[in-house]
Amino acid sequence: MAAAGSVRTKNLAIAQALAQLEKQKTKPLVLTNVADNAGGGASSDSTFILRSLVEGRHKDVLIGYFWDPLAVWICEEAGEGASIDLRIGGKCGLTSGDPVDLKVTVKRILLKAQQVFGSSLVNMGTTVWLAADKGLDIVLNNNRCQVFHPSGFEQLGIDIGSKRAVVVKSMQHFYAGFAPIVSEVIYVSCPGAVVPDFATIPYCNFTAPYWPKVSNPFEA
Repeated sequence: MAAAGSVRTKNLAIAQALAQLEKQKTKPLVLTNVADNAGGGASSDSTFILRSLVEGRHKDVLIGYFWDPLAVWICEEAGEGASIDLRIGGKCGLTSGDPVDLKVTVKRILLKAQQVFGSSLVNMGTTVWLAADKGLDIVLNNNRCQVFHPSGFEQLGIDIGSKRAVVVKSMQHFYAGFAPIVSEVIYVSCPGAVVPDFATIPYCNFTAPYWPKVSNPFEA
């Protein structure tokens, strides 16, 4: 295990990353979903990791933010404290995966939520904290943005320290805020609009050799 403050540059497959949860006993892990980073143009509603968490029955995990205005609206209509069946994520296209249907409790609805980003505040829109089975907490919002700082979760009343892992939809801007409070940061390789392995991007019109697909694209 890497010490707090270090960075794991290797991207692990979802199954490999989630296997680390079973070894976690102290501070939470951060698992970062680089491929669904809104800052890179992704929809921020992909469900690949969420589905694996549910199917693997992993306990005490926090995941967000899902950009899902429809689900946010349904939660607003239901109100805080309501237990509802909700279809989460998977709405924007093939890189979003399929929606995940869960029985959830609406724990908190926060209008005009904000998160810290350096010396400024970033608008998250209406933000909803959902609690599902086995301590799985899910955060939705209706203003698409990546995770920048723990404050985005903490303002809802979520205790990050009580979790075994936090899954953030972000690439790197989350790091300064989370690294001091977690045991390790693990970068996860999964499907999405901003895949971390550039060599696998299926360009349709661009055919010139490029690095890293070709080790030296300038060779004659």
